[in-house]
Amino acid sequence: MGPDMIDIDEVTAFLDVVGSPAVPIAVMPHKLYRIALIFPSLDLSDAWFCAWYAFEQRMNELGIPYEITTMGVVHDDHVMQAAHIDTAIALEYDYVVFGPTELMIQAAGVQRMTEAGIGVIIWNYTDPLRDWGTERYPDGLQPLAWVGFGDVVGGVINGEYALTRLEPGSQVALMHGIPGMLTQCRVGIGAAMMEAAGHEIVYVHYADYIKEKAYEATKAMVAAYPDVDLIYNCSTAMSYGIIEALDEMGIPKEQIMVSAYGGGWGEQKYMWEGKLNWTILRMQDDWGVAPAEIIKYDIEGRIDEVPLVVCGGVILIHDGMTKEEVGEMMKYAYRYTGVIEY
Repeated sequence: MGPDMIDIDEVTAFLDVVGSPAVPIAVMPHKLYRIALIFPSLDLSDAWFCAWYAFEQRMNELGIPYEITTMGVVHDDHVMQAAHIDTAIALEYDYVVFGPTELMIQAAGVQRMTEAGIGVIIWNYTDPLRDWGTERYPDGLQPLAWVGFGDVVGGVINGEYALTRLEPGSQVALMHGIPGMLTQCRVGIGAAMMEAAGHEIVYVHYADYIKEKAYEATKAMVAAYPDVDLIYNCSTAMSYGIIEALDEMGIPKEQIMVSAYGGGWGEQKYMWEGKLNWTILRMQDDWGVAPAEIIKYDIEGRIDEVPLVVCGGVILIHDGMTKEEVGEMMKYAYRYTGVIEY
C-alpha cells in the first residue's frame, strides 16, 4: 500500500471516531438496511464472533435500522464463500462486510459485488489491490473501505521480538495459514528477519488456520527436528493445535517456544500457564466498530471523509508481563465484548 492510497491524518481522525462514544446517525434512515456478514466464522478463535458482536452493538448505538444475515465458512472453504457472494448479489443486500478466505482467490467476487451496487467493506485485509485504482466505485473499483489490523506492523514487531528471545543460530519452524498475503505479513516478515540474523528455518508448513492440521504438523515437525527452538505461528486456532501436540508428546514448556497472533482469551490462558510465550494483541473491538461507522458515514453521504484503509492497532504481549499490565490494554481492546478478570 503506497502513500497515494492512505492519508495518515485522515486515518487518525477516523480512528478517533472509532475509539470514541457513538454519535447517532444525523439523518433519518428511510429504510431497513440489509447487511450480510460473510466471513470465516467457523473458527476456534473468538475474533470473528467478537467483531460481529461489536458491530451489532455499535449499529444499535448509532440508531441505524438493520437486518443482519451471517454466512460463515471455515478458513479454507473458498468454494462455499464464492457461493455466498453469489447469494449476496442475487438478494441485493445493501451492505456486505466481507472477510475473504484468501483475498486473491475472492477478489473477482468482491469486484462483482461492488459493481452490483453493494456497499462492500473488506474485513481483515488492509492492502488495497492496486488493479482497482485509488478511488471507490464508480470512479474506481475500490470497495467502501478495507478494515483490519496492521498485519505488516504486527509482522515487524513480532519478528523483532522473536530476535530478542532466540539464542544465536536457533532453529525455527514456521506455521503458516493459507498461502497468500495475510500469512506472508504475519509470518513471512518475521521469518526473513530471523534468517537475516543467522537463525535457521528448518520447517515450513501451511496449516490453513486449522487446529487439527497444526496439531499433526507439530508432531511431524518435532519428530524430524527435535532441537527446534521456536514454532513461529500466526493464528489462535493453530496455536491451540501446536500446544496440544507438545503437551501430548510431553515436551517441557521450556524446551520449545511458541508464538501466536490475535491475543484473545484462549491465547492468554495458555500464556499464563507458560505454554505460549508471546502473541500479538489486536484492539479487537475496533474491528467491529469501524464497519458500523463506515455504514453511518455512507448513509449520511459522507463516505469521502472515511479513509480507504482503516487500520486498528496491535500490541505485542508476552509471558514476562503481568496480568494487570495486559488487563489495562484489554479494557479498550474488548470494550464492547467484555473483559475477564485479571
